[in-house]
Amino acid sequence: MTLEFNRKEILEKIKTLNFPLGQYVVIGSGLLAVLKIRPAKDIDISVLPELYEKLYKSEKWQKEKRWNKVFLKKDNIEINPQLSWVDYKTSTEEAIKSATIIDNIPFLNLEELKKFKEALGRDKDKEDMKLIDDYLNNLKID
Repeated sequence: MTLEFNRKEILEKIKTLNFPLGQYVVIGSGLLAVLKIRPAKDIDISVLPELYEKLYKSEKWQKEKRWNKVFLKKDNIEINPQLSWVDYKTSTEEAIKSATIIDNIPFLNLEELKKFKEALGRDKDKEDMKLIDDYLNNLKID
């Protein structure tokens, strides 16, 4: 059974983390769920190094190494230690500065999210890019 999060669940789950504003940004499908574009299967968050170190040492997070990074995971939440990838050069700091704030939670803005998904290039990212385009086109029509 696949768990999916809707807008309300995403916002509530992120708020329970009590992360300091200005030290994290929600990336990936979280914004898509909050904007009701599609549900999210998990919540991906990129954090500044200080917050990452604190979480890494807390023992509450499982550590998972992939793509030469150590991700922290718990309860369908994944902490990304850095936002920059081979084909995507935006830093977590830059993403926080340009974030879309919804209910006091910073989300990677749609334009950056589209660039991020394009850089990852997986099939699911390509589908999300189309959903983002459709969403933006519908905003222009309304």
